[in-house]
Amino acid sequence: MGTWSDILDASVAGADDARHLTALRLPTLSGWERGRAWARWPVEGDFLTPVVASLFGGYIAALADHLLACAVFTILADDESFATSELHVHFFRPVREGILEIEARVVMRSKRSAYCDVTIVDGVGDLIAQAGATQAIRRLKRSRKTTIRS
Repeated sequence: MGTWSDILDASVAGADDARHLTALRLPTLSGWERGRAWARWPVEGDFLTPVVASLFGGYIAALADHLLACAVFTILADDESFATSELHVHFFRPVREGILEIEARVVMRSKRSAYCDVTIVDGVGDLIAQAGATQAIRRLKRSRKTTIRS
């Protein structure tokens, strides 16, 4: 694994190879800077609910979670990682087509956690959903050399 910046840059370049992103057809980043990440996603018919033909709320939550994670990547040291400890999503209007604009930002960072929020709007700027997450930050464990004794 490279640095967090390498991972973010690979996403912007469309070269992110994370399997979960491919499986869920989540967007690559349009851009990022410290404390912020953004993307565009064209609504796909496969993710519309069958009865009301609007975008499945769970998929909106996945879009939000993905961008929230990317925002946290922008503020992590290379020896840090994180896990989402809380995610909440507020839905405001249904989506059936078009392109969604998704922007996440880090609101607060402490030694052991970060709080981030994300806004999802449609192509005309109408608010579709907002979400927030608390991310538990931890230091990555360094690998220890194992000594084999004979």
